[in-house]
Amino acid sequence: MGKKVTYERWINLFLPDGWIEREEMGYILLEKEGWPGIVQLTFIERDNFRMSASEAAKMLLEDTLEERDIPFPREAIKVEELGNMGIATMDYTYKDGDSPTHWRIWFLVDETRALMAAYISSPEQDHPYLEEASSIIADIEFLENVNEASPHTC
Repeated sequence: MGKKVTYERWINLFLPDGWIEREEMGYILLEKEGWPGIVQLTFIERDNFRMSASEAAKMLLEDTLEERDIPFPREAIKVEELGNMGIATMDYTYKDGDSPTHWRIWFLVDETRALMAAYISSPEQDHPYLEEASSIIADIEFLENVNEASPHTC
């Protein structure tokens, strides 16, 4: 059955049974008991409205990876256009010592807002957990844009 969580002026988030969401300093964590990974959501206000949502999603993803000095091939970024929303996605594995960490990062962008979602787990535990995280991200809906003052950044 699951539950629907609304973040005012941002998104509707649909969580399957067993999932919880909690707010941390500036972001949202999605967790499930016994689940080896975590999903992090960060809300971002767009400041460049001249480019399309899909172009903005790709640019935000590239900028985020570059700011964190993560080497990546630009052709590995997948970009989708879904109506007035653009999505950019990238997978990478970070190896620190003996334990690698798999990250999948999504940027979902509409006319004025962006959402960064990150799945973090051990690569050997991706199946079926990455699919479950991906389905939660795929179900996110931006709320209708209201012509009020800019929404706050969580």
